[in-house]
Amino acid sequence: MDVLTVVLFFIVASLAWYWRWERSIFVRQVDDIPGPPRVFLFGNIFALPRDGPGLLQIFNVKWTKAYGHIYRFWRGMFAIVNISSPSDVEVILTSQVHINKSITGAFLLPWLGDGLLLSAGDKWRKDRKLLTPAFHFQILDGFFDVFNRNSEIFVEQIKKRLLVEKEIDIYPMTSRCTLDIICEAAMGIQIDAQLNYDSEYITAIDRIETMIQGRINSLLGLLPDWFYFQFTPHGRKLQKFLDLVHGFTRKVMMARKAIVDEQNADEAATENQSGSRKRRAFLDLLLEAARKGAAMSETDIISQVDTFMFEGHDTTSAAVTWFLYCMATHPHEQDRVYQELQDCFGDSDRPCTLEDLSKLKHLDCCIKESLRLHPPVPFIRRGINQDVRLSGHTIPAKTSLGIQIYALHHNEEFFPDPEAYKPERFLPDQTIGRNPFAYVPFSAGPRNCIGQKFALYEDKVIVTTLLRQFRFDIHPDRLPIRESLNMILKPEGGMPLLITPRC
Repeated sequence: MDVLTVVLFFIVASLAWYWRWERSIFVRQVDDIPGPPRVFLFGNIFALPRDGPGLLQIFNVKWTKAYGHIYRFWRGMFAIVNISSPSDVEVILTSQVHINKSITGAFLLPWLGDGLLLSAGDKWRKDRKLLTPAFHFQILDGFFDVFNRNSEIFVEQIKKRLLVEKEIDIYPMTSRCTLDIICEAAMGIQIDAQLNYDSEYITAIDRIETMIQGRINSLLGLLPDWFYFQFTPHGRKLQKFLDLVHGFTRKVMMARKAIVDEQNADEAATENQSGSRKRRAFLDLLLEAARKGAAMSETDIISQVDTFMFEGHDTTSAAVTWFLYCMATHPHEQDRVYQELQDCFGDSDRPCTLEDLSKLKHLDCCIKESLRLHPPVPFIRRGINQDVRLSGHTIPAKTSLGIQIYALHHNEEFFPDPEAYKPERFLPDQTIGRNPFAYVPFSAGPRNCIGQKFALYEDKVIVTTLLRQFRFDIHPDRLPIRESLNMILKPEGGMPLLITPRC
């Protein structure tokens, strides 16, 4: 059989297979949902912009306006259905069936492994049950020292920069502050990211997410992992960064394990002699659980720690950055928050406490509105395990479903004048009757963000520390700052703010 015959046979067989696929019940059900026309084999890949701002517009604005709050598109021959109706979102987020991450989560597997974010089924349930006590409010109260200390370093770094410049890109500084906090909380070590700009680990953390998003947004995303990592320069470079991060986590884990192993069981217990719970790094809790018989290998522990690093770093830095942007662009609201801080702290420079945060009602509304307008996690992906009805359409099993949090939060039916920053939306009397699934910055249901209280406390301590020391403004020529749709909603080109000391 000559080569031409083999090629012709392959082409004919492929076309026959594709013809049958086109007429399958799965494809017919997916294509019954409104959405853009697709191209043979490639679906809608060529309609997707390669830049973050463009992706945000097409997913959350253009296609939502054109096709409604449920639409489908094809990534090659993979079907994706996006939803942004609170009633549909509620069906998915409260489900005990559709709790697995979608196939798009596979891009994160080489980094995060089978950690809490990507695990499924019984393993996820077991891990969630094991890790939930680590976020008890009494334990979180113990992290306020970490929040305050690193926030003060942030303040000092800004003061140094202000000696030579008035306009500062606050985003990379915020990112390093939250990286310091999550490293200490997750691994029990201080990496001094705010002071050390030459760390290979810090560089690797910054690059991994960008490179993974670049793969997702390009044809590289169609390649299987074995080919991508072995035969493409992009994949080989990403693998180097992944090896560095995993090696660092493993090294820290072994060092912490030696410490835990040396401790007496009574000394290593969660409660101290007074009966109150002590702050302990999440890594220590995992090591202690493994020592007591939990089925956790070293690889499992590394995956959980790296997952905490991913979920607790850029998400919080984005939240803080967008909040400061809202303050800079709405000086009246900034003045109200500052007055509230003065009423609480006066001229004292004492650290912020959990009790203080409970008094800052207007700050709470301002942060919630910032999270609505600029949700750090702009979408969630779920794998549909069995057919489900949404908005009158059957979503077939094996479909990847996207909850478009950004579009959900900008739904004018629930948030009139949705592009405006209005903290009063979150006053108690204004939330009565609003569908609770219209606002889900930390997801909801059984797979909601396990660390949302940690993130909110951290966010509030950082911004209260900054606003007590500085006023934030923005040059009119910088407006508007464009939002970039990545795994995290980032400011395109950074966040240059004019910063003025208050005294």
